Amino acid sequence: MPTTQPRAGLSHNAATSRVAAGQVAVHDLRALTSIVAVEGDRQVNFRDHSLAWLGDAVPVTSVTLHEGERYVAPQRGVVSISAARAESAVFVVQPCRPKNERHGFISQAVRNLTSLIKTRLQRAT
Repeated sequence: MPTTQPRAGLSHNAATSRVAAGQVAVHDLRALTSIVAVEGDRQVNFRDHSLAWLGDAVPVTSVTLHEGERYVAPQRGVVSISAARAESAVFVVQPCRPKNERHGFISQAVRNLTSLIKTRLQRAT
């Protein structure tokens, strides 16, 4: 089974995974999600999510990622990732940032400011 763990310096949604030779990691990814090759080469097979149920009748996009390269899923799809050689491979799956992230940032800032004001008012009384 591939191992997955959070990676320092990345978004809280990003995860580092290691697949050993012969293992395959399968992910259902949103559009514009990035797969970054961290260590070793890997084979990435992408199939459009809406057509995945058709199985082998639908062509698969296959890409070999070398260390340091990135693949961005063009639309939502099923991705299988395996080591391209006999050794293990490490990769990072970085979900795309939602379009309303700015709204989330503003909402968080308002909550933080409200909390600060409440704390100051409590100390003043």
